Amino acid sequence: MFETQKLWIGLLLVVLLGPTYAQDRALLVGIDEYQYVSQLRGSKQDVEDMQQFIQSVWGYQSQQIRVLTDASATRRAILNAFDDWLIKGSHPGDRVLFYYSGHGYYQPDDNGDEGDGFDETLCPVETSDAYSMIRDDEINARLQQLKGRQVTVIIDACHSGTVTRSLTVPKADPTIKMPVFKTPFRGLSRSLARRQIEQDGFTATQQNVIAYSAVAPNQVALVDIENPYRGVFTHRFIEGVRDKRADHNQDGKVSHAELLDYLRHESQAYCDRNSRQCKMKELSPQLEAKPDLLAADVRTGIIAKTTNTVTEVTNVLAHDNEAQLQIEMLPGKEFILGQSMKIRVNSDHNGYLLLFDVNSTGHLTRLFPNQYSEQLGKEGYVSAGQSLTIPDSLYGFDFIAEEPIGKGLLIALLVEDKLSSIQALIPTAFEQIHSKQAQAVLQQLRQQLNQTLQQDNAANRPIRWSITVIEYEIMGGKRGLRG
Repeated sequence: MFETQKLWIGLLLVVLLGPTYAQDRALLVGIDEYQYVSQLRGSKQDVEDMQQFIQSVWGYQSQQIRVLTDASATRRAILNAFDDWLIKGSHPGDRVLFYYSGHGYYQPDDNGDEGDGFDETLCPVETSDAYSMIRDDEINARLQQLKGRQVTVIIDACHSGTVTRSLTVPKADPTIKMPVFKTPFRGLSRSLARRQIEQDGFTATQQNVIAYSAVAPNQVALVDIENPYRGVFTHRFIEGVRDKRADHNQDGKVSHAELLDYLRHESQAYCDRNSRQCKMKELSPQLEAKPDLLAADVRTGIIAKTTNTVTEVTNVLAHDNEAQLQIEMLPGKEFILGQSMKIRVNSDHNGYLLLFDVNSTGHLTRLFPNQYSEQLGKEGYVSAGQSLTIPDSLYGFDFIAEEPIGKGLLIALLVEDKLSSIQALIPTAFEQIHSKQAQAVLQQLRQQLNQTLQQDNAANRPIRWSITVIEYEIMGGKRGLRG
């Protein structure tokens, strides 16, 4: 009897003193069988795939996940689940996920908070008019109540400025996430249909929120007909993280910047292969997040300590090098203190060149454009196929290898679209920026490069840019690259 009492006491202590688990919460919504608008395929499969993914990769427990599909995904049920399950059921420090796969739409902004005059909307199962949809304002108001949580929002839906075409489409395509109304309604006027959609995301950028969406404004989200049937975006999101296909620098982790780059590359490749389905010719997934979260690991949310190594820089600036941008250090990549050096740049595309040096302590210096190149009136513009040497004979000096000794990094970016917002971000030429501030500069630069550009009479498209990075080493005893 005494031994039995000790056993029960021991079990009680284990229960009382054992680990307490965070009240992480996930709400997954997927709708195929709409009551009053065109049907979809693959949204329920998306929810199944996402549920399995967040359990196996993000460590969610089954009791932390709530699922609403088809008939259960009404406007009231979605908003109630957001209020009761996500907000009331979680606490600061917990993870919160809201995932939606289905139709999306636009409505005229009713409170003046949208720069483009539109509210993005989600379409619950009973969607029939503007009042039955869920506006982005309603979601954002609820996100404001999740302060202190790690919040992820994933929207695999269309919020296209061309959705008015759906009102006259003779036959709905269940692989296109654009609702065709069985009974037309006065949700959009003709003048609204002609207005150009600007770059407002579904959620307002907040410090604790990371929000992905399948397409840019003025684009249409698609269902994957190559892997029938699931969302083009959701399928690639899961593969990019779970299988680490988005691990651009092969460091074993996937950052948000790497994932966005992978999603855009793979989505556009799908669009190019399936031009009959992807009639707008562009698929450009979007990411809304504070700049300092771009380098965070998608799996863990952990941001690595800043040292500005090749790995960390490429975690933030992960991207393809379509322009075949090349940088070469002359006479080589190893230098003795006091030795002079030059940098040669070549590109197969025209564009605006940004050249940065990151020394062994992580401090950043902008080398190009500079006051000498600007005297030529080119604003950093370089022509395809023409070699550029920095410094050239017009500079009147050479770069000299100085302290700190160790490995440094040259970063070359070629931006094919002129953007004044980028020029405002970059530091003064030859001014050294401390490592922590340097990381912030690179993060803000990447956020600007994440933008999509508006095009007349065409779908928005991503900014065209390329990057290449090389390491060099200074050996022996004075201070980084200096003119």
